[in-house]
Amino acid sequence: MFLFQSVIKISMFSSIAIIALGVLTRFIGKQYGVKWRYFVWLIIGLRLIVPIDITLPRPVVEIPGIQTKAETTYPLKTIPLEMNKISGSSFTVDSIQGQSAENKEIQPIETTDVSMGMRGILDKIWIFWIFGMFIYFLYQSVKYERFLRDLNRNSRSIRDAQVLEVYYDACQEMCMKQRPEIFYCGVLPSPLCTGFFRKRIYLNHEEYDKNQLRYILKHELVHCKRQDIWYKSVLVIGKGIHFFNPFVYWMGRLAEQDLEYSCDTLVLEKCSLTQRQDYGLTILSSIRRGGQTNPFSTAFNGGKEALKVRIDYIFDMGKKKRGIPLFISLLFIVWFGTAFVGCGKIQENQGEEEIVDSVAMLYECKLDYIGNHVGVGAILSKLTLPEGIRPSNEGIELFTKEEPYGARQYLILEKGKEISKDGWFERDAMIFLALVENASFFEYAITDANGEEQILHFDREDGAKYFGETDLRSMVIDIDTFRNFMKELDQLFLAGDEDYFLNKIRCSSLLEEIVNEMGDTFSYEALRENMKYEELLKLGDGALAELLTRFSKDQPADTRGYIMMAACLKLLNTPDATIPNLLKEMKPGQWFEAYCALDSVALEPFVYDEERYGEDLEKRGMVSMKSKTQQGLITRHSDVMKAVYTAMIARYSEDIDNRQVQIVAPLISHISQEKDKLSVYAVIGSSRYSFLRTPNLGSQLIESGGSCIPSRLDFQWKSNGWALVEWIEAKDGSYYVPSIEEMCKGVDGVAKDLISYDQREMQMLQMQNLIFYLNGKKDITVYNVTYMDQKDVQEVQKYIPYVQG
Repeated sequence: MFLFQSVIKISMFSSIAIIALGVLTRFIGKQYGVKWRYFVWLIIGLRLIVPIDITLPRPVVEIPGIQTKAETTYPLKTIPLEMNKISGSSFTVDSIQGQSAENKEIQPIETTDVSMGMRGILDKIWIFWIFGMFIYFLYQSVKYERFLRDLNRNSRSIRDAQVLEVYYDACQEMCMKQRPEIFYCGVLPSPLCTGFFRKRIYLNHEEYDKNQLRYILKHELVHCKRQDIWYKSVLVIGKGIHFFNPFVYWMGRLAEQDLEYSCDTLVLEKCSLTQRQDYGLTILSSIRRGGQTNPFSTAFNGGKEALKVRIDYIFDMGKKKRGIPLFISLLFIVWFGTAFVGCGKIQENQGEEEIVDSVAMLYECKLDYIGNHVGVGAILSKLTLPEGIRPSNEGIELFTKEEPYGARQYLILEKGKEISKDGWFERDAMIFLALVENASFFEYAITDANGEEQILHFDREDGAKYFGETDLRSMVIDIDTFRNFMKELDQLFLAGDEDYFLNKIRCSSLLEEIVNEMGDTFSYEALRENMKYEELLKLGDGALAELLTRFSKDQPADTRGYIMMAACLKLLNTPDATIPNLLKEMKPGQWFEAYCALDSVALEPFVYDEERYGEDLEKRGMVSMKSKTQQGLITRHSDVMKAVYTAMIARYSEDIDNRQVQIVAPLISHISQEKDKLSVYAVIGSSRYSFLRTPNLGSQLIESGGSCIPSRLDFQWKSNGWALVEWIEAKDGSYYVPSIEEMCKGVDGVAKDLISYDQREMQMLQMQNLIFYLNGKKDITVYNVTYMDQKDVQEVQKYIPYVQG
């Protein structure tokens, strides 16, 4: 809407300049050369398409804004800013952003309701402007495409030796570095040139004599040399943006006429009256009624009156004034007139928008450096605390002297309250680590009523438990990515107490507490007496899934390993009398390997198999996705797709065991092939699933990590097909965008596609490959922690048992 307001202001002041120049042209136009008008129209056109609002801090004239109020009362919000510590040394901050060290309160705002009608009208006008522009540019695009099609259909290359000789001489005389192509097209009303990058000249008939031909070709070569096609494009775009302004259309007509007049002037420099007479007759003979023209060509479109004025200019040999004062005056009005007019701010209650869009507020607080204590305070002020927890007077401590860099927030636990164990603190720590570029950890120091302090420590490895290889910092590449990240966190940490995924998180926390309590010595008898161990067992299948996901074949035979083994045995309904014997006879890694041997029968690797993944699978139904996205399905067989899938599976299957499966898929943006070299530009999606069996839920595939990384895969043709030569992928953090631009050099538009790829399309592509993989395995339930819209979840559930985390 603010863009539309700028367009209105620019349109208004440009109209003043257009009227002034139009009137001056009519009365004193012949006293000044036409060249200066040619450039003034260009300046006005550029101003029309560059909506930069140049406004003084105190404009002379102010257009009042629309005042609206909402009936809302906002609660008090207290932001404690008493203390701040940096690098272990504490000090008192007297002010942050103009606030004193004392708590500042945002006073409640009470407003009353008034009519919102004017705001609604402005909204509708703004939408009408967008729609009008779309229709205008669509019409011009279709018209231009048809014009080019007709030109190609009705034209032919000129091979007449005499015509080409005159043409080559004219090019040499005009000092043309590159000669445009020349064609004949009998359906045109006049000669013209066209083409933005590849210039072409078209003659409308071949009966010109040598002298006439020379004038016509010189005229069109002037257009080519001055890049007049781009000049006319500026006029067309200006008319599209300001389609509602009739003065802009008038400007377009006057500018096109002056473009032809100035071209004639350049051709006729130092020509005699006789030569001008020959030139005028040539112009008259070359223009005929009818035929198709286009704004993106230099064809003459004027009527009889315009043609009469043009002939007058041709025979006008008087000395002209340069018109520099007029040029500067009009330039000032057009480009700087808006500086003296300001639009009043829309007086409305902004607080409601800020409260509702808390995600956008957090996103605006992202930082490059942990040392910015004001920025860190801004982030923490927007993260809410659980009930019973309040900020301490000790404030925030920043660790900036040496790596790892991080921050600690000091909090007070109110009497009779308990520290929240539902993932609240972990969620906020993940947000903090995503927003602060060089932060490696975040801690909470919570002091209870007895003065005892407990430290909750979170680092980037904690983020890897939920997001796999995906760097938390990549979650703030843009606002949409950050919104999806916040939704995923809400799904992970803010579900109900008995939620399956929340039980997994609770299990992880309890395991750490039990390990710390037992120390280096494991005793099954002591473990059975541990209250937290009993609490862990009550979490059921969620805890079992978490423990089995954490296990590995080389699990150390330490306290943690034996606690995990004992808990798994109990949750798998192993008889109580058998558990102590198994703990004595087997190490945790040995037991886990034996357990996995049973699962390997049910689980098979995800590999490129043309026989298994035939196109007939698609006929059984697919989730919705774009046709371009479908190119990356494992059922789309070709030498290229075989090479891509073979490379992906080899890369991502190196470190998985026989109870894990890696589902991969390429969201392809571009494929370039030159002889025996092939490059594939794609976002490579990878999701790792662990196969589990639990007494209540049966067989499950639980997502245990994944990534989506923009990449370029380079191949070389060998005797047996395409062989991978190099795999280049985007770097993390601040290098993310530059690394993508570097890998996509020389391929237009691909870097932008990879940077802002469609996350929903990537998700559905991976889901479809997972559905293909599970074809015939209806007894396996998939548990996914990656957030998807409910509509997409319902689509997936048509084909496989699927639970969204």
